[in-house]
Amino acid sequence: MKSWFASSLLLLSGAAWGASVDEGRACLEASDLPCAARIAATAGDSAAALALRAEVAFASGQFADALRLLESAGPGDEQRARDLALYRATLQATDGFVTSKKGDVEIRYLPGTDLVLVDEAFEALQAAHDRIGPLLGGAPPGGIRMEIYPSAERFTKASGLPPEAVQTTGVVALSKWTRLLVTSPRALGRGYAWKDTIAHEYIHYIVAWRTQDRAPVWLQEGIARSHESLWHLDEPPILQPYQQSLLADALANDTLVPLARMHPSMAFLDSADEAALAFAQVSTMMVHLREVAGDAAVSAVLDRVRVGTDALKATADVGTQGNVDTFMAGWRERLKGMHLVSRKLAAMPTVLGTPEDDFGIDPVLANRRDLAGHARLGDLLREADRAEAALVEYNKAIPDGEPAPPTLSARMSDALLTLKRVDDALATLRASVSDYPEYASTRKRLGSILLSQGKPREALVQYRASADINPFDPDVQAALADLYTSLGDPSLAARHARYRGILALGGATPGEHGDDG
Repeated sequence: MKSWFASSLLLLSGAAWGASVDEGRACLEASDLPCAARIAATAGDSAAALALRAEVAFASGQFADALRLLESAGPGDEQRARDLALYRATLQATDGFVTSKKGDVEIRYLPGTDLVLVDEAFEALQAAHDRIGPLLGGAPPGGIRMEIYPSAERFTKASGLPPEAVQTTGVVALSKWTRLLVTSPRALGRGYAWKDTIAHEYIHYIVAWRTQDRAPVWLQEGIARSHESLWHLDEPPILQPYQQSLLADALANDTLVPLARMHPSMAFLDSADEAALAFAQVSTMMVHLREVAGDAAVSAVLDRVRVGTDALKATADVGTQGNVDTFMAGWRERLKGMHLVSRKLAAMPTVLGTPEDDFGIDPVLANRRDLAGHARLGDLLREADRAEAALVEYNKAIPDGEPAPPTLSARMSDALLTLKRVDDALATLRASVSDYPEYASTRKRLGSILLSQGKPREALVQYRASADINPFDPDVQAALADLYTSLGDPSLAARHARYRGILALGGATPGEHGDDG
């Protein structure tokens, strides 16, 4: 079957030449790929026209064609050299990928255990299109293309971002070149909320198209963060406790991140804390906008930005009849009324690849090796059947003035269960899930206890949350298969049983992947 890019060129091969290369590039900058493809097909055979067709091929996912076309254009300026390097790097990063398609959605991934992501990736993208797209004024024409990168190394190579930007601020996905680039949760030591991330990047794609890529980073991220979970929730979720604590501290000390510092990317802020604070600021701004001006407010802002209105002015126009100071004051008042968590919490680290030990994925113990020493001693005592003594050492590993870090809470619950102190284990895990909700292991343990207490629906919530962070745990997939069977959902039971089999076998053969391109 011919590629979409090749088919477009073939259909237009008889058209008159002479369309403007600059017009085609403007279409690409506006995230209008069909427009760019039409112009590229009629732009002639100059070096600039070949370079444009290379850009269209690249944006269409035809990386080998893009490289061939750009090489045939001959040597050019520094930008052409950078594009050549990017095309080669992307071709290497996607080596061995297969393609699955459903309707207008195309997903590329490396055969193997990442197959457990594909069904739910399709579902998340389709739901984002159906539920979030209308809130933003509609989605771009044509299909959606997404690549799932099995390792941080491959993602970094294809993204063009410096590795330190990925490590420092936790950027694991991008919407760029009219496609979505997403890192597999197995590439991170603890997984991550990858389906919300898919929706987040799809929102970026919509916003770029709706505004002809004129929206500044703060507006893009504010819309994406405040809407990313609406593909499966009816209302935006409350900020995570860690983000609340950062926002509370910044409000108290007047250290909010200026909007100008968020340009050109959140990836270039100084630290993970600063990036998380910036995301919290702009997402709550957009929630405030919808609260004061209704569900159509964000789409109205995008309409104004598209025609050149300053983004903050456009937001104020829609939210407070044009008064920026009034809008910002209202947003700050909203924050004060949120009763933000003020206790000190730590950022979940972005660990690329396999950590040295379990503490490498912990927000506290990864950086406090003195405390980790007490935790290790507690492990040795627990393994020697001295659970009471283990709890003494575990408690020494809790930093002063802070809640227990998640890896420690998981160990403490195991020791408490050994001592038959089930209620204490439950309380420990519930507190940890509240403070650090994106830690799959504590959710898994909590689900196990709830299941043992004859509470299958409560257990399902925790096992489902664990799988949504780290879908590569075969025990969690097996538990989900059993739970869905007992709760009368044979379709989902079969799905998770299949995932358990894929993980047990280390993946499936290409012939089992559906519609391979």
